[in-house]
Amino acid sequence: MPIPLVPVRPDEGLIFATRLPGNPSDFPTEPGDPGANAWAWDSLTPDADRPLWVHLDRTMDRANEWLRDESGLDPEASALLTAESSRPGFWHIGNGLVVILRGVDLNPGADPDELISIRLWMERGRLISLRTKRFRSVALLRERASEGAGPETAGALLAQIVLGLTDRLGPVVENQMTMLDEVEDSILGDDERQPRETARQGAIYRQRLTLVRRQSISLRRYLAPQRDALLALAGEQHDAISAKDRAMIRRAADQTARCVEDLDELRDRAAVATDELRARQDERIGRTGYLLTLVATIALPLGLITGLFGINVGGMPGVESPNAFWVVTIGMAALSIAGIALFKYIRWL
Repeated sequence: MPIPLVPVRPDEGLIFATRLPGNPSDFPTEPGDPGANAWAWDSLTPDADRPLWVHLDRTMDRANEWLRDESGLDPEASALLTAESSRPGFWHIGNGLVVILRGVDLNPGADPDELISIRLWMERGRLISLRTKRFRSVALLRERASEGAGPETAGALLAQIVLGLTDRLGPVVENQMTMLDEVEDSILGDDERQPRETARQGAIYRQRLTLVRRQSISLRRYLAPQRDALLALAGEQHDAISAKDRAMIRRAADQTARCVEDLDELRDRAAVATDELRARQDERIGRTGYLLTLVATIALPLGLITGLFGINVGGMPGVESPNAFWVVTIGMAALSIAGIALFKYIRWL
């Protein structure tokens, strides 16, 4: 006897469910069309002939309750899927796989270095995916499934989700590379700028370098364990994952590994650029202090002469001479010129 389809409220956490490769009737076609709401929670069971794809909103209590109590999953698996926080990883539990990954948040207003989590349970006849925010790669697969053209197995669906997440990591890392290239070119081209402009630009460069380093460290924190998880998943011999699926996952692992290497390079280059910027600023400060020292050295005997001739005691020479002021002034100018010539001769200037 078939299980009756009991309407499910949209706010209970079931975003959609469909049998692979997809059924157009499982998806809304017009505003107000219930779509996945026609699925009952107790009808979300595995089927080896037509695997089921269930996509849940992890922020909804009903979805978490179903995973823990009604889905038939191993308690360890449901605990991993419903945990408050988690890092990317891969676990083989019972007859299924738990895969936790991170993807780029392309939703409006998201930070460029923010990676959001997607959690997956895969067994031969079912794949369960949980998200907190919308994933563009999942939306594209959902669109294909709504046309009846989605993957035909749970393993193929898992591989395409993994590859879709990874393909969107490259542009984020390349954007940081471009930002760092611009800063490096600007730093190297700043030698001829005026000191005031250089100081202003230096503050901007420091901010950009700090942003690049912060973003690269934040991304690497999740992508390094994600690389390891994908490498382990690519070598997993599960009966629902075909050789073609493993090749796609291995490709995603290689792409993630390249992203991690690029992030390591970004971090090191940003550190070198920061040191170069600091060295150039120290050099400018030292050059300015050096010039001030030379000026003070030249002015020191002049100050001594003016101080000596400014004392109010009797017997000062030239007091009665109308040309004494000009004689002293010309003598001080000659002394300054002689000092400058001496500094040039010994190559201090």
